[in-house]
Amino acid sequence: MSEEMPPELAYGSHDDDLPVRGGRRQRVLRVVVLIALAALVLPLVLSLYAVAMSAAERACRVTVVRFDDHATGSRVALEFFGPGGPGWLCYAERESGGDRLLANLGLIPGAPRTILPGEQST
Repeated sequence: MSEEMPPELAYGSHDDDLPVRGGRRQRVLRVVVLIALAALVLPLVLSLYAVAMSAAERACRVTVVRFDDHATGSRVALEFFGPGGPGWLCYAERESGGDRLLANLGLIPGAPRTILPGEQST
């Protein structure tokens, strides 16, 4: 009776020294994982940006109506190094072509705070 073991149970066979996955297969797997993560995160980031921009536009319109009588419109811009730090900046558009900065609405803008008479500085 011969005591030979099946090749899959043999200890120390020549296949044990090879990597489980090849280098190329690992790179492809990493790229696939990164694409999958981007596909999960990108819609959330775009949705957050769209909601924040919409809220900033509404808050800016209210701010312009409240604080600038000569404005013809309003516009917002997301700036990371603007006055007051990062956030949505509210500008009042004028007929003369110059824009006037009215407020920094913050990164997640909300309704403007009501200013009582005597609090507003001119």
